[in-house]
Amino acid sequence: MSYESRSMTVFELVTHIGDYYLPAIQREFVWPSARIESLFDSLLRGYPIGTLLLWDVQPPAIFDFPFYELIRDFDIRKAHNIKANLNARTNCFGILDGQQRITSLYIGLCGSYTEKLPRLWVTNPDAYPLKKLYMNLLYVPKPEDDGAALFQVKFLPPSKAKNTDQSFWFLLTDILKYKTRNELRDFRRSTPYKGNDVFENNLDALWTAIHEVKHVHYFLEPSQELERVLKIFHRLNTGGTPLEHSDLLLSLATATWKRHDAREQIYHLVDYLNKYCGSTFYFSKNFILKTLLVCSEKDVRFRAENVSHKIPLEDIWLDVKKSLEITIKLLAQFGVNFQTLTAPNAAVCIAYYIFKRKLGESYLTDKSKEKDRDQIRIWLLKSQLARIFGGQTDRVLTIIRGAIKTSLEQGILDYPADAIEKALQIARPFSFSAEYIQSLVANTRYGQADTFSILGLLFPYLKFTQQQYSIDHLHPQAQFDRKALEKLGLTKAMIDFMLNNQDGLANLQLLPGSINSSKNKRPLMEWLKPDDTEPEAVKAIYRSWCLIPDVDLSITNFKEFYTLRQAKIVEALKATLGYAVPIEEKVEAVDEDMMVTEEEDVLTTLAVNEGAVS
Repeated sequence: MSYESRSMTVFELVTHIGDYYLPAIQREFVWPSARIESLFDSLLRGYPIGTLLLWDVQPPAIFDFPFYELIRDFDIRKAHNIKANLNARTNCFGILDGQQRITSLYIGLCGSYTEKLPRLWVTNPDAYPLKKLYMNLLYVPKPEDDGAALFQVKFLPPSKAKNTDQSFWFLLTDILKYKTRNELRDFRRSTPYKGNDVFENNLDALWTAIHEVKHVHYFLEPSQELERVLKIFHRLNTGGTPLEHSDLLLSLATATWKRHDAREQIYHLVDYLNKYCGSTFYFSKNFILKTLLVCSEKDVRFRAENVSHKIPLEDIWLDVKKSLEITIKLLAQFGVNFQTLTAPNAAVCIAYYIFKRKLGESYLTDKSKEKDRDQIRIWLLKSQLARIFGGQTDRVLTIIRGAIKTSLEQGILDYPADAIEKALQIARPFSFSAEYIQSLVANTRYGQADTFSILGLLFPYLKFTQQQYSIDHLHPQAQFDRKALEKLGLTKAMIDFMLNNQDGLANLQLLPGSINSSKNKRPLMEWLKPDDTEPEAVKAIYRSWCLIPDVDLSITNFKEFYTLRQAKIVEALKATLGYAVPIEEKVEAVDEDMMVTEEEDVLTTLAVNEGAVS
């Protein structure tokens, strides 16, 4: 069939915006504020803004297919569209192509945009100001050939849209009030700028772009056949790169699932995993969909045929959802968050294991499963350091899935870390050469993602299920002041070494948050001195487990301390990561007679006695 090109003004579009809805196959709104400003600059220049494709939806399709309302007031903290109730409607227009542009026009002319300001904490109430779109009617347009915006259109908080001798910030919403040129003329005469050519030309350009020129060109798709609409949508969005494959797959899932709204379910789960599982994460719908494909036992690639009626993903959805919730809560128990989870696909593998074993919430606290949980933790940290998900991700996921499935079929119920490593020997081996380990230890610093993974492997005694841990400096940062160090008589070379390495791995440890607070800025030598509440036996165990060398621990001896502890960490990591360490090179083992029982864990002891630490 042939399509007839149609057109309308921007005013006509936003006036009837209540007739336009997003089919569930559409992704969410993603344009930044700068791109909306650029869109309006294009309108004012008289540039074309592309052609839309609208779906003329009639009953019964309007009732059989889920639709969503357009966003008018965008807020980055809650950017999801609201599901529309169309039961009382006899028709509507579904936006198949152009929803980013239509939503941008709607926000700019009728709504607001809220985004986070840079350099402010998310907890700061001023970090998310509500902004509206304004145009400076006193701005002198720049030449078109310099690449800059020809007009000055900006999102501003209303409190910042103050008029000066060089600016008259006109709220774009107000242009909708002046439906005729006579009404526009009356407004112009009411301002102090009647007769000002720049003011009048800018105002006229705005009115013309919104009310007069038919900038909005569109085609109308009349078919009520969902399969045809899906094919059109897929073709539109695979010729270029407007959508990710996961967007299309989510669209197809939404169109084919019968008992659940896939879009609503998956976005709700994304929010839950990121905010309510014990730590903050930044998972996306891609992560959810990939886990769903892995658990389907079919092809794990993002392909349309893998989300078809023939692959019953909806049948396993609730079990996969439950497995993901348990997995992310488990990661939070390990002390992992968005900063320290460098390989989210490792979590996909853990979720598959939990899914296959049909484990419930009790797995998180069951003492009989403690060894299994710790094996998962160690595997997670090792897999991140080995970079096994750095390439050929789908192949790696398929191999790991096969190893887990085979082990379970053989009656091996614990997490099969060894079987996974063996299966990956050819594709992505867990390879830790001496050079790699040395480089890892030498180059990892405070604030880097690998720091947590390394320290998590070096401190196996930590009870992650009992409390949160912080990465702490052994020699506190407060001691690394150049002027103070110069007063101690240290050479420039020594001071440079200290300042360059204060954040190095060899000066870091993991501590419970409460103990970290009590240690605060206390010098290492002072903090490790035994006292009535923490006798020498406890301090000796701590020094041994934390690989603290038996040397002078004053700040003036930092270089020797740092060098020796770095060597100890290298050797400890070689043993932990599976590197074969010659007997004569191994770090002296902890005397088993000195080992405490679980109830006497040294950090638990320190935490109990922290009140005695000033």
